Amino acid sequence: MMAARSKASSFDVSVADWFASIHSGALTDVFQAITSLGSTIGIIVITLVLAIWLAWRQGWKGAVLLISGVAAAYVVNTLIKSGFDRARPVAAWGIEADGSSFPSGNAMLAIVMYSLAAIWIIQDRGLNRIAKRMITVVAAALIILMGASRLYFSVHYASDIIGGYAAGFAVVCLVMVVTGRKRLNSR
Repeated sequence: MMAARSKASSFDVSVADWFASIHSGALTDVFQAITSLGSTIGIIVITLVLAIWLAWRQGWKGAVLLISGVAAAYVVNTLIKSGFDRARPVAAWGIEADGSSFPSGNAMLAIVMYSLAAIWIIQDRGLNRIAKRMITVVAAALIILMGASRLYFSVHYASDIIGGYAAGFAVVCLVMVVTGRKRLNSR
């Protein structure tokens, strides 16, 4: 285990050690539920539910852009993973994870899906300020917890999560540039 860990940065090792120190039955259950939201099925279902809601409330543009953003994130993640082909940590446990480690697809897809959905949902004039703040907090919490769940189960290094967040943020920015920052209401 020490030989494999020497390939990780001291930052990655420190974060992995901290997450290993907090393992408990209750946290394992919570993080298994969170990480299931980042599974392929979880991402597809959540994206479609959010897209349907956006189409119903704001018109089809937001729904199409959400689906396109998530699809773009998947493609970009696949391309980056193939370029880096970083092995996963050897200490992985508790959940199945395959493919390359860098960048974290779960972290990348979470930031794209929840950020885009939150951006467009908070533009809904039918929601009050408190609801909009709650949506922002929930989206941010889900993004953070998705990355944390991957670290908890040691299926990624901290730098994989940071890389996933950075690449996902770039996709969100690209989608926002494509939209021209115009209101997405097509009604």
